[in-house]
Amino acid sequence: MLYAGASSKTLSELSAVLGLTDAGLVDRDVVLPAYKSLIETRSEKATLDIANTVLIQHSTEILDQYRKDLADFFHAEVRSVDFLRDGSKVAAEINSWVSAKTRGKIPKILDGPLPMNTVAFLINAVYFKGTWLTKFKASQTKPLPFYNHGRDEVKVATMSLRRSLRYAFVDELGARAVEVPYAGDRFSMIIVLPRTRTGLSTVESQLTVDTLEKITNELASRNVNLWLPKFKLETDYDLVTLLRKLGLESVFGGGADFSGISARNNLQVSDVKHKALVEVNEEGTVAAAVTSIRMRMKSSRRAQPPPPVEFRVEHPFAFIIWDRIDKRALFMGAVRKL
Repeated sequence: MLYAGASSKTLSELSAVLGLTDAGLVDRDVVLPAYKSLIETRSEKATLDIANTVLIQHSTEILDQYRKDLADFFHAEVRSVDFLRDGSKVAAEINSWVSAKTRGKIPKILDGPLPMNTVAFLINAVYFKGTWLTKFKASQTKPLPFYNHGRDEVKVATMSLRRSLRYAFVDELGARAVEVPYAGDRFSMIIVLPRTRTGLSTVESQLTVDTLEKITNELASRNVNLWLPKFKLETDYDLVTLLRKLGLESVFGGGADFSGISARNNLQVSDVKHKALVEVNEEGTVAAAVTSIRMRMKSSRRAQPPPPVEFRVEHPFAFIIWDRIDKRALFMGAVRKL
């Protein structure tokens, strides 16, 4: 939603950090309809809901075109509020909205009223629920070793499944990957397991759009014996420091150009927060995420089949919830400790 109202250097930085530049997507008239198609993604046997809303200080004037773009491409409602006088009430309304859109998985994103200099608050919520195409049998779940941070052995409830799955060895990552489909066959979870117990950081540093595309292209059907721990991953990040490291600078200072949001062009980003939850069990996966952005004024012959692949997820790994039709990641995460 920031991208839709950004201009000049701010637009260039956002395009780079969002991966649009590397993907060759430089035309906003292409990017925004693509996001709209993601919001409107539907599957008969899985739930994917993406919701957006924008709260604006009632005294701040917003361009009509920006309101129209938010409605058309983000299905976002723009609400006029008074952060100064109704701070506690507005915070409660934001938390209620977040809880409703994530089915209660993320009950709140704010612990109290927003700062009085807040002029805009942008929220994105994503909820996914998928049932495995082939469910793991609960009777076969048993405690097995998992090495937290690649070092400390603990026993965790581990599911097992034996069936044909798409599998790949990704040499440049020093990792193996397996794809576990959800019912409906549109979505799947791709598990990327480093060859070594302490190899996750290397995998993460090299897991780009290009390598993810390479993984999905190389996946091929194999008989797989899969051992996967049940897990519930909850994260809560302040993203400003990370975004600065990625090259997003102008949005946080006086050089921010959001002239596509307000004609006065006096807005800058002050906070970016992200909360996520992913829960994996024998039935399937529930995932939810909320990102909030606060703005303020400036200052040949048939061969014998290969033996089954043994895929034991017993040390830190990465995972991607993948849209197999549109070929894009809905969620990405890493499990270091159980």
